[in-house]
Amino acid sequence: MRKKHMLIGASIFLILVAMILGGWLYYYTLIERSVNKMQITFEDSEEHRIETDEVTEAFTVLLLGIGDRPKIGDAGRADSIIVASVNPKEKHVLMFNVPRDSRVEIVGKGIMDKINHAYAFGGTEMMKKTVEQFLDQPIHYVIQTNMEGLTQLVDVFGGIEVYNEFAFDQMDQYGKRNHHFDQGLIQLDGERALHFTRMRKSDARGDLGRNDRQRQVIKVILDKAASASSVLKLEEVLKVMEENVKTNITFDKMKQLYSVFSKDWSEYEIESLEVAGSSQMIDGIYYYQVSEQERERVAASLREHTQGADQASSPSEEE
Repeated sequence: MRKKHMLIGASIFLILVAMILGGWLYYYTLIERSVNKMQITFEDSEEHRIETDEVTEAFTVLLLGIGDRPKIGDAGRADSIIVASVNPKEKHVLMFNVPRDSRVEIVGKGIMDKINHAYAFGGTEMMKKTVEQFLDQPIHYVIQTNMEGLTQLVDVFGGIEVYNEFAFDQMDQYGKRNHHFDQGLIQLDGERALHFTRMRKSDARGDLGRNDRQRQVIKVILDKAASASSVLKLEEVLKVMEENVKTNITFDKMKQLYSVFSKDWSEYEIESLEVAGSSQMIDGIYYYQVSEQERERVAASLREHTQGADQASSPSEEE
């Protein structure tokens, strides 16, 4: 399935915010300081970094949405796992969700488990390595957000309007308050936006439907962030991002990305790929089982799309 002009979630959000007032020294310095606070590094970051002054080679981005408000001592789970391959030369993006319940080998633990548990076991680094092994491809950039940050951003922008495909109810994470969402155009504050994106059990499409709602909310936030009125809210936005976003994209790299995508992003074609699988119960636990044939198909599609990228070896070739 192909979609025109779909924004790449949090990655483009970071780029837009970083350059809204790039010509003003005060804001430029403020943004640079905030981005530096978001930085996270990986052991293999040098090896997988694209060493060019211009963003012309294809690159991969892992977008992680961490489960909202985990209990004390619980690192949380990666509720949303999105892989995007961006090819500036071809003006083409390949994007797909890795189902969070996919049963895979967790790198560093040596066990088979749900892929989203990799974050609970070893944080962003283990999550990244596990996705790399599953896809047999290096991940160049990671952008990690949490749902609490989404709630705060929506409130900073005074709420958002989204289109709801069908009416549904969703209890809050504490099981105390029910939220009802009518069909059609609806207004959401931060708290309701959180639960709008959390629902999956009442959706016949499950995680796929939830992913659509998450992308819709992110797109609306992006549109608000890019509007002229967001200038007065820049400091509030940056504060929320400092507290809720982690990335290995440096400020210099963001400027390079902006220099490319601000010119002709509307010309890019977005291709969505679905990872097929089946439901399976093992020892009373639900898993999404992706066959080896399907895994190889997805990996081959990603590999083909990133041809012309830096020739970094895949994780399996490095061992």
